[in-house]
Amino acid sequence: MKPVRRDNSRRVTPDILEFHIKRAHQLRVESYRNMWRAIGALLIRLKRLVL
Repeated sequence: MKPVRRDNSRRVTPDILEFHIKRAHQLRVESYRNMWRAIGALLIRLKRLVL
């Protein structure tokens, strides 16, 4: 028995691939920005505790 082939409308096109690559980059940049903000806030809180 042969596996059923998907219809063409569900294929990964270069446009879809490009969209997801750009979106992944945006999410990565946002997550790094949030991480550095959280680290900065933590350092400020630690500095206030110590001083």
